[in-house]
Amino acid sequence: MHETSMVRRLIEMVVQEAERLGGEEVSVVRVEVGALSGVEPMLVQLAYDQLTPGSRLAGSRLEIEVVPLRARCAQCGVFEVPQFHFTCPRCGNSRTVVVSGEEFRLVSFDQFTKPGEPQE
Repeated sequence: MHETSMVRRLIEMVVQEAERLGGEEVSVVRVEVGALSGVEPMLVQLAYDQLTPGSRLAGSRLEIEVVPLRARCAQCGVFEVPQFHFTCPRCGNSRTVVVSGEEFRLVSFDQFTKPGEPQE
């Protein structure tokens, strides 16, 4: 399950950035998972739930946005790719380029400082 190693790296990135920004707790982590990324959102959630207890992200919520697979036709523009059929539905052109749907990326996270604790 490569999702575990990907989520482990995601957690490291969030913790590192949260420490740099000086916040105390991370409450929400937002990621994008492309439909063609080879990453299963359910397995990402499972790995997150297993890896965050005892970390700085313990108790945080993971929000996953599944990014649809889209391609660009040189003649017609961007279209959503149905069932991995990369031919342009408008003109039939098969010369298309994927423009979204391959990503697995950290979008943002929310953090806060516990009340009553001084900020540095």
